[in-house]
Amino acid sequence: MSGSIQVYVPCWYVKDKAVNFAFEALSCSGTPLKLTAGNGDTLVVRPATLGFFLMLEWIDSPFFRNPGGASFDDVCRAVACANRGRDFYAFNREELEEEAREIGEKSGAAIVEKFEQLVEWLLVVPWYGYEMLRNRTRSRKPEPFLFAGPAIAALVDLGSKYASLTPRESIWELPLALAGHLAAVNDCGKLAPARPKDPEDFKRKAAEAIERERNGELHPWQEREPDIYPLSWNQIRARERKRREAEEREAAADGGKS
Repeated sequence: MSGSIQVYVPCWYVKDKAVNFAFEALSCSGTPLKLTAGNGDTLVVRPATLGFFLMLEWIDSPFFRNPGGASFDDVCRAVACANRGRDFYAFNREELEEEAREIGEKSGAAIVEKFEQLVEWLLVVPWYGYEMLRNRTRSRKPEPFLFAGPAIAALVDLGSKYASLTPRESIWELPLALAGHLAAVNDCGKLAPARPKDPEDFKRKAAEAIERERNGELHPWQEREPDIYPLSWNQIRARERKRREAEEREAAADGGKS
């Protein structure tokens, strides 16, 4: 919308949000990701589970809130939580710190060189499935902890219904990426699961559409399916305005010749 101009942009015309399909397949299958630095250092990281996020919230991890602002030690702690979170929860902070130090010493180069992929693996890929939910209910009131009783109960219920898992397995072993897809594929609302759209692509195409509306130009979807997408009122007015302006120019030109 810009001023009084409103434009309907068909969903199919906006590209889907980017998905790392290789990472998604690894995560959903429970396969760890192996990152290798130029010097040969490697880092192996398990897929994120609900327990991983529970751990990050428990230790008040900056990696979860703002990965770009997290320290090297914070990142090492997050990797330790991903790989062995249940071992440290909730009274083994000293062992967590020791594990994080060992990760930093053995895999520091891989963490630094492959940081972007690590963030994508642990903080983006886990939510791919949940992003496909279309039949959303009312959101509940925000609580001090995101990953507390309600989130844990919902995940345990999902793991039990659709994967025959125990509560412990659902929390600590079920990849959150798979949990999200299980939730989406078993959502029996009116809308089928679908990938979300790219918000930046939508903004760009909406702005272009508004400009075309102003000029009375056809949209790509109108050129492709004219029977489905007729001219809008804005386009009709713009075309009529252009026609009158052209007639006025012709009249002025003829008047100048006489």
